[in-house]
Amino acid sequence: MEKLLRIALHTIFCIQILLVFLLLVESKVQLPPWLQVAGRMHPMVLHIPIGILLFMVLLMLVQRTLDTTASLSLTTVIRIGLVVTSLSASFTALFGFFLSLQGDYGSTVLTQHKVSGVVFSFLCYFMALFYDWQKQKAVFFGAGAAAVFFMLAAGHTGSVLTHGENFVMAPVTSTNKEPLTADNASFYHFAVEPVLEKKCFSCHNDSKAKGGLIMTSADKFKAGGKNGEAWIAGNPDESRMIKALYLPLSADEHMPPDGKPQLTTPEIALLKAWIKTGASFDMKVADYKPTDSVKFIAAAFTPAQTTSEVKTEYTFKAASEDVVAKMNTPFRSVFPLYQGSPALQADFFVKKAYEVKSLEELKTVADQLVVVNLSRMPVTDKEVSLLATFKNLERLNLNFSALEGKTLAALKDLKKLKLLSLSGTNIHAKDLEPALAAPALKEVYVWNTPITEAEVADMAKAHPAIVFVRNSFHDNSILRLSKPALENDGVTKRDEKVVLKHTMPGVTIRYALDGTSPDSVSGILYKEPLDATETFVIKARACKDTWYCSELYETTVFVEGIKPTNTTLLTAPDPQYPGEGAQSLTDHRKGLADVLKEPSWLGYRERAFSATFTFANDKPHRMVISYGRNLGAYAFPPAEVEVWAGQDEKSIKHITTLKLEQPQGYDANKVAPLTIPLSTEAYPFYKIVAKPVPKLPTWHSGKGDKGWVFIDEVFFY
Repeated sequence: MEKLLRIALHTIFCIQILLVFLLLVESKVQLPPWLQVAGRMHPMVLHIPIGILLFMVLLMLVQRTLDTTASLSLTTVIRIGLVVTSLSASFTALFGFFLSLQGDYGSTVLTQHKVSGVVFSFLCYFMALFYDWQKQKAVFFGAGAAAVFFMLAAGHTGSVLTHGENFVMAPVTSTNKEPLTADNASFYHFAVEPVLEKKCFSCHNDSKAKGGLIMTSADKFKAGGKNGEAWIAGNPDESRMIKALYLPLSADEHMPPDGKPQLTTPEIALLKAWIKTGASFDMKVADYKPTDSVKFIAAAFTPAQTTSEVKTEYTFKAASEDVVAKMNTPFRSVFPLYQGSPALQADFFVKKAYEVKSLEELKTVADQLVVVNLSRMPVTDKEVSLLATFKNLERLNLNFSALEGKTLAALKDLKKLKLLSLSGTNIHAKDLEPALAAPALKEVYVWNTPITEAEVADMAKAHPAIVFVRNSFHDNSILRLSKPALENDGVTKRDEKVVLKHTMPGVTIRYALDGTSPDSVSGILYKEPLDATETFVIKARACKDTWYCSELYETTVFVEGIKPTNTTLLTAPDPQYPGEGAQSLTDHRKGLADVLKEPSWLGYRERAFSATFTFANDKPHRMVISYGRNLGAYAFPPAEVEVWAGQDEKSIKHITTLKLEQPQGYDANKVAPLTIPLSTEAYPFYKIVAKPVPKLPTWHSGKGDKGWVFIDEVFFY
């Protein structure tokens, strides 16, 4: 036993020296993957020394009440216990250091946590080493008291890092503030911030700012993180924080991380609606239009303190929680209008996943349905009779559906229908007229339909209690169209057509393939899908009368090429970004510029990317390297690319060297193509070398540091 204790004490001493050394050279430490795994075991092992130490303190107090024989027997147990405490405290501190290199934490609190943890491990080592030093009991017990103090300090700073400031004392130190209501607070503070506080603040605060993003302060939240702004006002689907919610749970960039409470469907819907309406931090609930969906989405999980405009008392019986839960699918969300309300709202998502069956299933909660949102779903006239059976329906959104309007008369029997939105459909005034007899109808939206302004005027005269909105969402202001989009996903096959699309009917799309920017009159008019033979960049803009043209849409269409018979990586990627080896370069799996840790990417920093490609029959004349451009994450275009070619590896010669122009400031993340014309003489063997930027420019936050090169595909034509 004595020999084992000596070995343990020597091991502890070595770990203490290693800890001091690592703290001194922390900025130069690069962790291999297996040590990253060890670091992530820190939360699992940190409770071991705490529990054992407290138990040893209890035994030492009990020992003083025992007779000499029993006291001597307990001495051996305490000695072993103190050595085990010291050993586990040392490993906990070491694993904690490894973990600290893998996340974004506030430097001050992290430093306090590391120092207190290391001091705690030193004090435990001191207690184990000098437990038998009976002449200086005051020193020993003083070290024990100090160990308990630093244990508490490490625990407190650790809780700040994982749960936010004042996590432990919040229940007894919080002041009685006036409750937030829809009348005294902005919509953000009343509805959005409580969601972020529950699900996001623990990782995005002044002490622990994952990705450099701090959400606890409005100003810092607006400023964004290392990868730029967290959202794009008016465009939730392209906003970074929304994209992170939909990534696979196993992905490092998924938020919240696996193991932490995830956002519910209504919570995600709220964040998207807030961003869609401009992501204002100051607008109150009353400032939004009465029909704005953000009010009703927010009411589903915020305190029932909304204004009378949002909160309505309903007398019908509520559906059971189990029934409501069964109504929720990945493509349909059913939830209460506000906490405790029997009234339900149903939202449908993903046009391609819509089925009439999914609407028929709502018959189970037909009496409770008050709001139904079928915007952009392929709803036809056949479903209108089904919708008319939801007798308590107050708001019905059928915008941009496949509705023709022949059966709208069925809606006149909905005695509580207040709002009917039919914008972007192909309805006509004569078909809408019968539905206007619904007794409670107050608002009808018919912008972007065949209904003319004169017909709207006639209907308004015949139905003075109804407000008709024909021109736009916001009174008579002109709106900007959303960007067109590419229907093709991933890598396009060579026999596949490239399809541009827009969600609004009657839109004209103009595009350019030569690098110029099209507008309402210049560029090629898009009439039919495009042929794809090689990778190309397309710029497009959508235009329509009475609308502002969309912002410029730019994307790269990556087209499959000649597949090499053999691909070999000559230099291994960084252990943090190994991809799937050489096959990542030719598997046609495209990476995302926002998620550089997904398996599609090969990352290089300390060395240049180098790979060879062998061809049998087909010999290429052009090459396209697909690389990731994420300046906030230090992912820059290659500084230099070399191409070598020959009949085989032994006979290769230098073909060309390209020095790439580097960014002059931060810009949007994207996957970019680098097109390289090859020699006029075709070769069966090619070698590519892509060198990362050796030093980031002075305008960058990491100026002077080395840059990264990320490559996911190499195409040959």
